Amino acid sequence: MKKYKPVIFFFFLFLVSCTKDFEEINSNPNSPEKITTPGVLFTNVIRGSVNDNFSSSYRMGVIVGDMNYNNFSGDFSNWARADASGLFLWKYYDYIRDLNEVISIADAGGMGNYKGIALVLRSWMFQNLTDLYGPIPFREAANAKLEGINRPKYEQQQTIYQGLLADLEEASTLLGSTTEKVEGDILFSGDISRWKKFSTGLMIRLLMRQSKQVDPSSALANILNNPGKYPLFTSNADQAALQYIADNDGNSSPLFTRSASDYVTSTRVSKNLVDNLKLLNDPRLPVYALPTQVSVVGTNPDPAGFDYVGGVNANGPLGDPRNFSAPGILWAPRSYSPDLASRDATQGIILTYSEEQFNLAEAAEKGYISGGAAAAEAYYLNGIKDQFAYYAGRVGTRYAASYLKLKGEDVIPGDSYYTQSDVAYTGTQEQKLEKIARQKWLSLYFVGFEAWFEWRRTGFPGIVVGTQGPGYIARRCLYPADETRINVDNYNQAVQWLGADDLKSRVWWDK
Repeated sequence: MKKYKPVIFFFFLFLVSCTKDFEEINSNPNSPEKITTPGVLFTNVIRGSVNDNFSSSYRMGVIVGDMNYNNFSGDFSNWARADASGLFLWKYYDYIRDLNEVISIADAGGMGNYKGIALVLRSWMFQNLTDLYGPIPFREAANAKLEGINRPKYEQQQTIYQGLLADLEEASTLLGSTTEKVEGDILFSGDISRWKKFSTGLMIRLLMRQSKQVDPSSALANILNNPGKYPLFTSNADQAALQYIADNDGNSSPLFTRSASDYVTSTRVSKNLVDNLKLLNDPRLPVYALPTQVSVVGTNPDPAGFDYVGGVNANGPLGDPRNFSAPGILWAPRSYSPDLASRDATQGIILTYSEEQFNLAEAAEKGYISGGAAAAEAYYLNGIKDQFAYYAGRVGTRYAASYLKLKGEDVIPGDSYYTQSDVAYTGTQEQKLEKIARQKWLSLYFVGFEAWFEWRRTGFPGIVVGTQGPGYIARRCLYPADETRINVDNYNQAVQWLGADDLKSRVWWDK
């Protein structure tokens, strides 16, 4: 036996060495205990979450908001439970997990800017999730990975809103409280002042969305009376929107590389959108929609002869798609129009200056903030004018030489736009609020699910229920199928709060 001892010794030495190398090779350099700069997690979180929001807006958000027509929208066939995690942002929990790790590292290192940014991003994601579904996993989900929670409890929406407003309050205090340079921030390039503005705008969105349930007067007054802590957006130049990059497909608009099939056959602007724009003689019409193919005549067509026609959702087959308008050229995929499609003409919009102004206009009109009708009108006009300026900038000279002959200056209306009866800030309070709601709805084109959220809250503009659909407009999304199997007890509690896990159930603020 003695002759085998050296062999056994060297075998164990080799095994120990291999095990040591194996552990070193297979250690994750990006695991939280290895990360010293949490910004390495920001880039993927921002790009992924904004792109998901943008793509979901195109596929579902502007359809259910009755801004686009699609041939599947009438029977809610794409709202099936099995699809909810893909189309309706449940995967945001993956990004939330990474943001929780940022918060943990930032807490340990005293990095207030990193924690503040993570809180703002996480609050925006939770806002989308709860507005889509109602009760959702919240505080336990926020710490699920860190605390080993596999089946997080759901919480009621009113509790979630309270928690989000508290998180944003903390973010407003933290941002700028430390001096570390933020890395990985592809949204604002580490500009902390813009993150503070985003936080303020998100607070105002939440306060107005829950305003039928909770009086926002005190909270809004606190915000407007403390501009140093709660700065507002000043124009579209500093709003929350991810700028796509023209030099590569990986950082370009998610729609740029999409198949052209939707533009060719199925997806068209809605009749509701076209009718509202035509009612106002609104110069955003040729931005939001392409002219019908049958109206583009000859090799050098005259835009004066272009026609714009929308489809009615859930009203039967569309017919020949050439007789209806596809969504505007800013969102067209390369495969549809390689000469006109752009990687960076559009942005991944999260929250705009215009939305903030329309929220404040409504708040002033309802007496939640001071200033009365004069302040409401000023906010209202600011919101409208900035929308035109924004799209004029996006159009620029990109399409001046195309058959569209569209230039940025064409998107700026004359003074008569603001004096027409459907725009001028006159009439009863109800009429003024409808004007604010219409302009806000128009401004939310391709802003995630926000147009649908606002329609559910305000009921304006009216949506025609097509004759071929189920006879109603969805008020929420179904929980993903995995929740009904894996997290069943907590899922059942959420259903009890809702009354039923169906598309007609209303969330807390939708009263």
